[in-house]
Amino acid sequence: MNENFLINIGLGYTAKIKGSSLVDQIDAILPQTQCTQCDFEGCRPYAEAIANGDAEINQCPPGGQEGIDALAELLGVEALLLNEAHGETKPKQIALVDEKVCIGCTLVY
Repeated sequence: MNENFLINIGLGYTAKIKGSSLVDQIDAILPQTQCTQCDFEGCRPYAEAIANGDAEINQCPPGGQEGIDALAELLGVEALLLNEAHGETKPKQIALVDEKVCIGCTLVY
């Protein structure tokens, strides 16, 4: 049987045991970058997919191996290596905002 299939079944079972708070716990581990590299529209949808057994725990490059290991520990599954099809983990960076030219990505029109 496919190892990923068994992991997904285990994750789905874990989600049913712990209820909706599992999604909150998974989401708290994710880096909240909303980068969509995991193939989901943000960290919360990715957390929901993990909890439902519809996604692997190794699809988040910004979370890196630390994030994968934390998810594995939370879910009681084996840690995987980052799936590089989703990108690679990069060092954290500092954003410099030039307030004179910033259009405000959270600007409400």
